[in-house]
Amino acid sequence: MCRLLGFVSLRPTTLKELLGEEELAEFTELSLKHGDGWGFAWATATGVEVQKAPDAARESDLFATVAAEQKAQLGVLHLRWATLGLGVVPENTHPFTDGRIAFAHNGSIKPPESLDPFIPTDLAALRRGTTDSERYFLAMLGAERLGDSSTALERTAARIAEECVFSSVNAMIATPDTLQVINLFDPVAEAREAEPHYYRIGYRVDADSVVVSSSGWGSGWTFLENGETLTVDRASCEVTIRRAVDAPVAP
Repeated sequence: MCRLLGFVSLRPTTLKELLGEEELAEFTELSLKHGDGWGFAWATATGVEVQKAPDAARESDLFATVAAEQKAQLGVLHLRWATLGLGVVPENTHPFTDGRIAFAHNGSIKPPESLDPFIPTDLAALRRGTTDSERYFLAMLGAERLGDSSTALERTAARIAEECVFSSVNAMIATPDTLQVINLFDPVAEAREAEPHYYRIGYRVDADSVVVSSSGWGSGWTFLENGETLTVDRASCEVTIRRAVDAPVAP
């Protein structure tokens, strides 16, 4: 399980400038539990770049430097809590990227191999780690080939929800133009978590930025409904929310 944070800003900003010292510290402290790796992806003019490491953000000098110095208009931050017995190694650390898109996931899909039929052979050969999350990403890249690229995340999440055992397929993707976020989870799995509303994703809109995040920190959030997708345009910070998938219903 993991924590996700994404943002779009009308001007280049660092995580420290965007959130302020207190909120950045509050989010970073989530790595006390979600301490099996961190990664930050940011959009460039033509693609995305990623900096990540398989250690706890709260103990990482590199993370502190990136949070204070790396400016971006669009970014995704991930704190990993390794589940399913998957290794704490760079290859399993989010976000995953092909240079065009950066992808981060919160949740589990069991077993990870259940996603292999979703992935074209040439994309499967690109896998470097053992996670369900990297497979989810590669499956999404495969879905891009079969229809509108802007709905590839939604279509992949919907297929996983229909065909696989999962707790959550919450995910964020960053491109040079947009931040896209899906909130889709199993209410039964969420009820088993120690923290309330563990799989809820909230957003808040300020004068010149939009921040989207997993629960457990901060304030002023408006929460997405289960099954909704949020998209933020980099150029305008315009937010679009729509029902993407029929969400599971608690019995």
